[in-house]
Amino acid sequence: MDYLVRDYGAVGDGQTNDAAAIQKAIDACFQAGGGRVILENGRTYYSSSIILKAHTELHLERGAVLKAHQDIDTYFHPNAGQRDDGVDRVGTPVTLKPSYAFIYAKDADDIAISGPGVVDGNAYAFVKQVSPYYVTGDFYPRPTLIYVEHCDHISFTEVTLRNAPFWTLHPAGCDDVLISGIHILNDLNVANSDGIDPDHSTNVRIIGCHITCADDCICLKSSSGNMEYGPTKNVLVSGCTLISTSAAIKIGTEGTGNFENLIVNNCIISDSNRGISIQIRDGGSVKMRHSRILSSRPGDLQTVGGAVGSRSPSPPMTGMNRQNPVTFPTSVSAILPAIQKMACSCPAVTATISRMSYLRM
Repeated sequence: MDYLVRDYGAVGDGQTNDAAAIQKAIDACFQAGGGRVILENGRTYYSSSIILKAHTELHLERGAVLKAHQDIDTYFHPNAGQRDDGVDRVGTPVTLKPSYAFIYAKDADDIAISGPGVVDGNAYAFVKQVSPYYVTGDFYPRPTLIYVEHCDHISFTEVTLRNAPFWTLHPAGCDDVLISGIHILNDLNVANSDGIDPDHSTNVRIIGCHITCADDCICLKSSSGNMEYGPTKNVLVSGCTLISTSAAIKIGTEGTGNFENLIVNNCIISDSNRGISIQIRDGGSVKMRHSRILSSRPGDLQTVGGAVGSRSPSPPMTGMNRQNPVTFPTSVSAILPAIQKMACSCPAVTATISRMSYLRM
């Protein structure tokens, strides 16, 4: 059954706070056993935080915009005001649960966000432009655009997520997560605007997405704030195009737990500082068995880590320095010495895997 938010009082004029009306439609959908909550086309729905409920699909029609409210005091607090050690104010942690979230769900199975419409995070309501070339990265608090915790059998399809002031899509402790065909279009000046951050989540498929952001496009995490859940495990990233001011694909930072069974293939990375980065400094470990990481640069296909036990080992991979290359062996058990050689003495072991970060579009 469909529930139109305008039937529940939403105005859609880009100025009125429609959060109560949208939430009323979501609650009615949930109470009836599930369905679609529809934001109709041609309107901008200005809203404070909304909370998704089980068996509910939030559907944005083409031309519909759900825009985040500028007043962070009207946002939901997933971490209930917790602070990192040594931090004087709420809103600065990245190791705990998010301090604020625009779209939130917890213990809500079978939820979805879909449709060709737009979710706009209203980034410049939460960051400062300190020069013509720089937006400060230390302006807090800033809300996560979408944070869902302990929700199984969930999907995010077709929708455009743009102008996130902080992390964009953060599923934590979730199982059976499909992220397909979405567009993440964040301002390349807004720091910490990660694209997708699967955290302690399992059976995650990120397929056919386009991501532009001023931090890591796809960052696999296993954070201390969600250690009640298991490792980040069984993750497939395929057919994505990625542009990042940091790492296009990263494993770690906020890596207190473990990472297992990771596959990345057929992705095109361009205009990024690092193609693939592995940063394990918080006590976790990466088990890359049965994993392949590829760049899809025409005529220059490179691979790190062939599938252990595979009949046809992947070809070796060459490192960033063309004059003094580092060759990555196909045996996963032998990959760490090569990564350490490349990372030298950096405390955060960072492996920049290939020159695919320097493709120019």
